[in-house]
Amino acid sequence: MDDMSAPPHHPALARRWHLALLLLPFLWQVGAVPLVNDIAWRPFGLPFPIVWQMAGVLFASAVIALVRAIDLKREQRR
Repeated sequence: MDDMSAPPHHPALARRWHLALLLLPFLWQVGAVPLVNDIAWRPFGLPFPIVWQMAGVLFASAVIALVRAIDLKREQRR
């Protein structure tokens, strides 16, 4: 007898789990604002939140490159 409470298996979702990595830059930029907003340290003479945002752009670029590399690797396996 089938268990009707179990969700159906979606192979497409199982293959695309790495897309969840794209949430990391969002969490970096939005989720950490309360943590970095009151830091008085001024690297390079800039307010720390601005430096944090610039580092976030580099972090987001790295995450996007990683997701793209995973996509390309999966396409080559097909």
